[in-house]
Amino acid sequence: MGTLKRTGLLLAVVTTLTVSLVSSASAAETGYNPNNLPTVGCFWTGPFSASDEKTNLAYPGTEITYWGAKFTTPVGATLTLRGRYPHARYSSLNAYRSGGVSTGSLSGTDIKPDKGSINPSRPGKNRNAKNRDYTVSVFSTDPPANPAKNALYAAPSPGSTQDILYRVYVPDKGRSLAGGTGIPKPELKLADGTVLTGQALCDSLNSTHDYQSNKMNPALYSALVNTPGKDPATNPALPTFTFSKYFNLTNSLARYGSPESQQTAWANNPNEEGTQYNNGDARYMTGAYAFQYGQVLALHGKLPTTPMNYKGQKKTKAGQLTEWDMCGIQSLVTTKTYRCLFDEQIPLRNKKRSYVIAFAKSQLRPKNATRKCGVAWLPADPEGDGAGRPDTGLLLTRNVLPSAGYKKSSWSVTSPFNAAEIMGDHYPKGDYMAKKAFESHGCPFKWK
Repeated sequence: MGTLKRTGLLLAVVTTLTVSLVSSASAAETGYNPNNLPTVGCFWTGPFSASDEKTNLAYPGTEITYWGAKFTTPVGATLTLRGRYPHARYSSLNAYRSGGVSTGSLSGTDIKPDKGSINPSRPGKNRNAKNRDYTVSVFSTDPPANPAKNALYAAPSPGSTQDILYRVYVPDKGRSLAGGTGIPKPELKLADGTVLTGQALCDSLNSTHDYQSNKMNPALYSALVNTPGKDPATNPALPTFTFSKYFNLTNSLARYGSPESQQTAWANNPNEEGTQYNNGDARYMTGAYAFQYGQVLALHGKLPTTPMNYKGQKKTKAGQLTEWDMCGIQSLVTTKTYRCLFDEQIPLRNKKRSYVIAFAKSQLRPKNATRKCGVAWLPADPEGDGAGRPDTGLLLTRNVLPSAGYKKSSWSVTSPFNAAEIMGDHYPKGDYMAKKAFESHGCPFKWK
């Protein structure tokens, strides 16, 4: 297959995925829910989580929960969300256009609290404060040159609805998925001053629950996997495991081709364009694995500092990142997540914050893949890529909101090819080895 043919295939795949995620038109009936997704009232769809087969879509983190809303704001009306900051590591509101591409994010840290309340997500604040209310306005326009405070600009794509997501990352231990404070309550003020809530609000907004996963056609995926010159049993994985920053769909799919096609794809489109309902406050790296190269993939590096909220931190402390995780995921044919580990679940081997994660099939778990031995255990998906290749799949790692002085996160990476160079010792490396070879490193685990 020549370069032109490979380029044509990539364009066909990208077009197919984009079309499949076009939001439902506003003409759909209020409450339209073709996939019988869970809902909270008539406005919010969800919770979306990896633990529910119906909502394990668009690669959710297992420590993360999402709620979505699709609606059309009447001319002259104002939509307000009244919420309470969760007992959790992080929360945010994101707006999207067709294709699940984030057009704007409003993190919980940036939301100004109501009068008499505090924002407990800001460093130094009391995380258990009782008064923790906030108010956010949702507009149906693109952001102006000087965006208003506590404003989410959710302009719809032509012929589609407005589309927003509310996220909660790492709720405190013992708290609900929403961090013990519920999710924001919508209120609609019409042009004539009438205030609506409940079903009357949803009727006026024409709220729907029509969320579709941005899945790849299996035939197109097979064509990528079977690119001439590549091993279909392992493609795009290589004997040396690497992570690459996600910039856009075209560059991601180019990894199934030759190094030349990857360079061409990058030259043609060097832009950051998230998909799969990406979080605007996160940057992602993915790496393809294949257990044909070894029974265990040992992931190792230096873990950035993060707030440690899970066990009930009393005051918020700043870190190099707001959150870090590592997830085993399937291919674009399913967009499913299997398991994740977030930063607080990773034991540190020394004061330099070195870590090791053992990633393997459950039946091949090394004896020393335990916290006691200083090793984090991440089981691999028995279905692999979810498309007929049980020994091949993807790993994904998130970096959420780095501090101003931290320059070794995936936010600083400038191309699909220089993550290791930019991130240095904070770049997650991967070494394949046999189970016995991993166990030979002992307990506590020591590199030989």
